[in-house]
Amino acid sequence: MLSTLWELFLSICCFSKGPEDVPMSREFLILSLFVYSLVSFILALPGQPVEIALLSGLIDSFLLAFLCYFLLYSWRKPERWVQVTTALTCTGIIFSVAAIPLFYLLAYIGQEEPVALWLFLLVAILLIWNVAVMAHIMRHALSSSFAVGVIAALFYIGVSTVSINSLVPQQN
Repeated sequence: MLSTLWELFLSICCFSKGPEDVPMSREFLILSLFVYSLVSFILALPGQPVEIALLSGLIDSFLLAFLCYFLLYSWRKPERWVQVTTALTCTGIIFSVAAIPLFYLLAYIGQEEPVALWLFLLVAILLIWNVAVMAHIMRHALSSSFAVGVIAALFYIGVSTVSINSLVPQQN
């Protein structure tokens, strides 16, 4: 079962499958949101205290679920919410797990080292790929063009970034 799900979400990351291929399961959605929160927390730890990283992970998960529902409701497709949110969280988990070693390495070596440029480049590649996958998922979910999917993905990233920066106390 796990290998089948792994293959499914990797296929979505490679643009060969879409959110309609994700099983319709509220229980799996809850589990994926929990794991997404946990991975987001771990990803935020190198630059934040534990409680701030935890709050950031929870806010990120809530916003992903809420904004996904908002977009689907706006397009009159709320029945797709479980599958689309599951697809976004599970692919987000894959990208976040891939980014964790890069973030921790950057925190360890510092940004002044020459290797940091390569790490930043790898993070940028992951970020661009993640946005493209989110756009792919939203394009299918909204039955629209890839451009609309990109706008939806960037909308989520923008709202999430502004919200987390507004709601979470910043370190000085």
